[in-house]
Amino acid sequence: MLRPLLLLAFLVALRGDALAGDAEPSGLDLLERCHTLELMDQGGQQPDERMLRDYGYCLGFLVGFVSGFAARDAAGEAGRFCPPPDARIRDFADAIRAWLVQNPDGLQQMGAVVALQALQWRYPCTGKAGTQ
Repeated sequence: MLRPLLLLAFLVALRGDALAGDAEPSGLDLLERCHTLELMDQGGQQPDERMLRDYGYCLGFLVGFVSGFAARDAAGEAGRFCPPPDARIRDFADAIRAWLVQNPDGLQQMGAVVALQALQWRYPCTGKAGTQ
């Protein structure tokens, strides 16, 4: 048990605070942040601010990932949006907020549907095969 924790501590130190919320976390980011789920399940340790943040990030990422695929399966090819390569999570949140201001009936819709509509509105795909 101590060995994996030392490896994790080394990786975190190596990466520093590079986990600042990029729109596309790496596998290492997910390993580091989602390891908190295991630590929280084991108990015996009072969670600190970083553990709680990582716990929320991991759960949010996984729920979003799974519901995103569910929305895409329901919408098929029409479920595409094309953000620029430098888009950040904050940009996506801003798009959803702006779309809901203009479409308040969306407040009662399923979140995955709202997010898809908002992101298609902000980041429409143009050109061949849905590319930007």
